[in-house]
Amino acid sequence: MTSAVALVATAGVVIARKAAALPPTPSFDPAPGLEPVMLDGLPGWVRSGGDGSRWAVFLPGLGSHPLRHQETAGAFVDRGCTVLFAAHSARHPARRHGFGVPEQHEALAWLRFAAARGATEVVLLGWSFGASLWLRVLAGGPLPVRVRSLVLTGPLTDWDAAIGHGAGGGPLGRAVAAVARGTLALPVLSRLAGQRRPVRIGMPVIPTASGVPPLLVVHGDADRTVPLAASERLVAGWPGRATLRRVNGAQHGGERDADPTGWLDSAVGAVYSL
Repeated sequence: MTSAVALVATAGVVIARKAAALPPTPSFDPAPGLEPVMLDGLPGWVRSGGDGSRWAVFLPGLGSHPLRHQETAGAFVDRGCTVLFAAHSARHPARRHGFGVPEQHEALAWLRFAAARGATEVVLLGWSFGASLWLRVLAGGPLPVRVRSLVLTGPLTDWDAAIGHGAGGGPLGRAVAAVARGTLALPVLSRLAGQRRPVRIGMPVIPTASGVPPLLVVHGDADRTVPLAASERLVAGWPGRATLRRVNGAQHGGERDADPTGWLDSAVGAVYSL
């Protein structure tokens, strides 16, 4: 029995460390017109538009670069938005992420930054892990700005589902996810897995209050990282207006690449609350 417990604990640490690992971050040069800014050591880039009261704030996925989608800035500026491409700490040179627990405070800090620069309302755009941060921020309480609408692409809303999906799904995937969840919840094992403190994962982060902003979810039906079913549950359980847009053949993070015009038309519609 002791050997079996030790084996499960070891497997849990390995699984949890792998789930928290960060891929290499590609490099991007900022386009002309983007103003570099810093917030607590995190880089961001701003392009002014309109009267400065409405902002479109972008958060990238795990390991991704804040400027991954910088070429979309002009479309939002044309609709009167100031655009902010913001970073979180879940990218190199960091070794691993904190499953959104520490990073959500960074996302909230960017909203405070926008408010200090004159923003009164925002459109929030997030990819994968960045999408999950916006959901955490919305569920966390009062915000310094009004959220006009929410655009999430391939959102990583359910760590259980993502870990199980990556392990092949089915009973094996559910068992792997359960082991990772148990490991991260225990003080000693969570530290061995590279976390500063125990982390609770599993259930999707969905705001429950009425009056939430309209939600648009864009998700590829060939996503091998985050299951489409998780986005279907998110949209079905959203307490306000919500739309799911499937992109045929798109893998994780490639929804805009697979259908750039369709993605952009849908996303900029969020400026007008979908």
